[in-house]
Amino acid sequence: MDTILNDLRFALRLLRKNPGFTAVAVIALALGIGANTAIFSVVNEVLLRQLPYREPERLVMIWERNRPRSRDMNTVSPANFLDWKDQSQTFEQMAGFFEQRFNLTGVDDPEELPAQVVTANFFPTLGVVAARGRTFTDEDAVPDSPRVVILSHGLWLRRFGGDSDVVGKTITLSGNSYTIIGVMSPDFQFFVKHYSFGGKPAEMWMPARFSPSARIRRGRFMAAVGRIKQDVTVDKAQAEMNAIGSRLEQQYPDFNTGWGINLVPLDGQLTGEIRPALLVLFGAVGFVLLIACANVANLLLARAAVREKEIAVRAALGASRRRIVAQLLTESVLLAGIGGALGLLLARWGIDLLLALAPDGLLRINNVSTDFRVLGFACGAALLTGLIFGIVPALVASRPQLHDALKEGGRGASTGIAGSRLRGAFVITEVALALVLLIGAGLLIRSFLRLQAVDPGFNTEKLLTVRVLLPGSKYGEDHQVIAFFRQLLQRIEALPGVRAASANAFPPFAGLGAGTGFVIEGKPKPLAGQGPVTDVRVVDQKYFETMGIPLKEGRTFNDREATEAKHVVIINEKLARQYFPGENPLGRRITIFMKDDNVPSEIIGVVGDVRHSGLDAPVGAMTYWPHPELVYSFMTLLVRTQSDPLQLAPAIQREVKAMDKDQPIADVRTMDQLLARSMARARFLTLLLSIFAVVAMVLSTVGIYGVMSYSVAQRSREIGIRVALGAQSIDVVRLIVGQGLMLATGGVAIGLIAAFALTRVMSGILSNLLYAVPATDALTFAGISVLLTAVALVACYVPARRAAKVDPLVALRYE
Repeated sequence: MDTILNDLRFALRLLRKNPGFTAVAVIALALGIGANTAIFSVVNEVLLRQLPYREPERLVMIWERNRPRSRDMNTVSPANFLDWKDQSQTFEQMAGFFEQRFNLTGVDDPEELPAQVVTANFFPTLGVVAARGRTFTDEDAVPDSPRVVILSHGLWLRRFGGDSDVVGKTITLSGNSYTIIGVMSPDFQFFVKHYSFGGKPAEMWMPARFSPSARIRRGRFMAAVGRIKQDVTVDKAQAEMNAIGSRLEQQYPDFNTGWGINLVPLDGQLTGEIRPALLVLFGAVGFVLLIACANVANLLLARAAVREKEIAVRAALGASRRRIVAQLLTESVLLAGIGGALGLLLARWGIDLLLALAPDGLLRINNVSTDFRVLGFACGAALLTGLIFGIVPALVASRPQLHDALKEGGRGASTGIAGSRLRGAFVITEVALALVLLIGAGLLIRSFLRLQAVDPGFNTEKLLTVRVLLPGSKYGEDHQVIAFFRQLLQRIEALPGVRAASANAFPPFAGLGAGTGFVIEGKPKPLAGQGPVTDVRVVDQKYFETMGIPLKEGRTFNDREATEAKHVVIINEKLARQYFPGENPLGRRITIFMKDDNVPSEIIGVVGDVRHSGLDAPVGAMTYWPHPELVYSFMTLLVRTQSDPLQLAPAIQREVKAMDKDQPIADVRTMDQLLARSMARARFLTLLLSIFAVVAMVLSTVGIYGVMSYSVAQRSREIGIRVALGAQSIDVVRLIVGQGLMLATGGVAIGLIAAFALTRVMSGILSNLLYAVPATDALTFAGISVLLTAVALVACYVPARRAAKVDPLVALRYE
């Protein structure tokens, strides 16, 4: 123990004596360790931390799978769900849920709130209990039983002030009275982004009440989660569900042909979207740390040459090689420890930066913190880093040539050749790693630029979106709903600064929409499960003019069609091309299976294609109905303005209040904001990887500069002789730059091979992260190689210019 303490004290004195060396090494290590710790904090929270449910490894999402269309995830039919629940033997419990919105009134300002309507066993299936009160019982799910609701912890604090007596009180939701029976714990949330229609976690839960008509197969809108029995594997449960799915397919061929069942472990379901991006970032910061280690190792090699006489004296006095290595490694680990401590501070700032840059809805990212696991990772990273960058210099420095080192004026030949080769190897490694990172960033940048250039099919500028949900208790008739929205839009159009106004039940980039099958009148009836499908949007009369969607053929809706059902429909170009190739679709009739009566609709127009779910999503077949054709009680207003759209939101709120004082508005956002949100994940990953790539390039450039500067200092006598014998400045510059470029080009060559191999291995992950750019894009590979070589050239040129100015008399006198 005394030996270790003595080594630490000696190492600390040496670091204090060399503040320049210490500062450069600590900063490089702090950047590497800090970046790794920050990203690991997110990985720890999102991927490693156990979900806040009982035995979460036994929980799976249960989706219906459309085999002909290769859609692995879909919503679930209530009728199929009830049959699954009845027939399955491998599940301990199986619960269903679906999203709904309610207007909270009677407490301060009215507000629209997202909710989940769940089966009574939803909370027991997840293995959670209420923090206050209770969860649902089977009696709560009986039709016509008293209405009850459970609040989220956040809603309880925000709207009820954390009232300890809130359980048992009543609230008004969409005009109906509900009794509060429970409040969930602060950490409870169950948000499945792939299923979400509104992109918001639930703030309330109500019991689902299935009537006998729920057994009728006529739609898919639910989601399901199940808890597998203790001794059952996911594969076994999947096999059983496949058998159940086959039976249901044979029993109900018109509804279930082509549909199977897909089980997805809950952890993978909730983290699947962000997992590839985090793993790529974690690998990237690992490269940054390796580059930092190579830089510091180079510094230690240079320092070892300076200390060779000291080490030779120690060896001459009897110090063993093991003892010398231990002393040098102690210095390295101490250096890494100081860098790790500073890296933890940088990690804290880095986490704040990640939270600021992260897209909304990134699972549990707001809970990221530096817990004991993160601290352990930081300490382990610092210790491992100290050993990685310290071991090679220590081994080289611990074998001095005593005669040359102790001789007066000795130059330390023992570390000269070996040290030079190692320094070159480290530089090549740095350049190769930096090139891999830069190519990755370049691919993402090209992908993001191409994504941004995609035409959404409409004009997103100065377009405000505002959601309005009308309660069925007050607006129970279709004509009331139609009249409210028609009058509201007329009032909004009359506001100063409004150019146009319309509405759509499921606007672009706002979440999931509606879709179904259809048949074309006059064409043979397709086989079960093989019929055409279309997305369905319910819009107001002036929707296409307001959005700037071009009319390609026919006409849009007239005044009469906007107020009463006339069974007309407008289709997009994709549907026309796909199902009416070489034909004129105008006047043709299609039956869209979205209503109970399924009356055929006449095609009156064809409009341009619009990307609804994201710029990277393919355009699908789309049908547009006027509002009276399928009356939704909720619509999103779309208001085209002359200036900043958000400035108009208060005026719209006043118009809504003037029509109904208890009616709230929700989701007030511009279309540009919705579009940006749809690209948020790509922007997040591109920005972070670009930052890390730039840091890697800077570190590798510093490494090249340092090696060449050291080389110039060591070769002063040789350069002086060359100049004395007639070498010109350009010859000296060419010599030094050539030496540096050999290292750089070696690193670039190895980096290209590594990048190509890595992109091939990671092709599956990259295909989910890149848009319209191949993982082995030749332009990116070539451009980044030229860029890094040019930067290396600059790094070599500076010490080369200094070498060209060497005075031969001074250099030779020095020797």
